[in-house]
Order: sequence, then structure tokens, then C-alpha cells
Amino acid sequence: MKPRRLDADATMISRRALLGLGAAAVLSVGIATTSRAEPATALPTRVRTAKAAAPAEPRYRFAVKTPVPDLAPLARLEEVWAAPYYLAVTDCTVSYVGATEFRLTAEESAIVDVVESVDGPVADRETTYLTVLAASTRIPPANLDAKLRQLGRGIVAGSLALAPQAPQARAFAAWLEATA
Repeated sequence: MKPRRLDADATMISRRALLGLGAAAVLSVGIATTSRAEPATALPTRVRTAKAAAPAEPRYRFAVKTPVPDLAPLARLEEVWAAPYYLAVTDCTVSYVGATEFRLTAEESAIVDVVESVDGPVADRETTYLTVLAASTRIPPANLDAKLRQLGRGIVAGSLALAPQAPQARAFAAWLEATA
């Protein structure tokens, strides 16, 4: 691709050269305006807080199904939503991968309570929670209504309680309202 001239008398300059000149100008201005300071005797250390601590081991494995095979499994619901191939996800299987026996946390148990309050007794709380997680990933719009009927109102309500900010939350809420 040839560079375009602004007018007949303008000189040609490549984009790469222009970017290089801009970077050099920024660097030289930064150097010229920076005053020399005495060397620090002790550099401040970063204090690690509970939030800055190393992330806990993942509890779940999200194995998404797309037309592209062999995608690496993800560890968090937010990672599924942010994946560049999110719109190609056709299904998802969620499994527990923690180091200890699978027990729901208080927050996870509260989500299962939502499912139970809508659909009645839940036989296996852990499996129910995994189903809610899988439903919260992505359901292709072409079969959304059929899949939501298959999952049932409890799982859909649990998904909304778990992830009200999910990409499909609005569709889930509309479905729940329409089936009320």
C-alpha cells in the first residue's frame, strides 16, 4: 500500500518513521523534564494485602464446547464470558476440581436455596450448583427457549441470583417472567 500525499508539495514519511519520531519526542521530553533526585536509601516495599495475595486454586473447570475443538478449559465464570470465542460457545460442562472434598460455600449454598425455593426439594445440592454454573455460561439464542424449559425455572432463577450481570441475564429474566 502506497502512502498518500496530502498535497503536491508534501514530503512522504512512512507511518513507522512517524511513530518512531513521536516516541523519541515523548522520551526526550520526559528526560528533559525529569529532575535528578538523590538515590533512595531504601525503596518502599509493596505490602501484600488479602486481595493482593496469590489467587486461590481454582474450584471449577469450565469445559466449553465450540466449533473450534480442543480449547483450554477455563477456571472462572467471568473467564468464559470474556473469552474471545464466547459467541461460538454451544455448551459447557462444569466440574469441581478443588483439592478437597466438594462442599458448597455459604454463598454457593444460598444459590441452591434459590433453586429450591422455586422448584422445590433438591436431591443433590452440589450437582444442582454445577448445573446453575453451566447454565450461567452461554446458551445459543437459537435454542434458548427449549434449553431453559429443560433446565427449569429453579435453575434459571438460580443463574440469575448467581450472575445478574451475565450476558444472557436479561433473556433469562424475560423467560422467567413469561413463564410465571
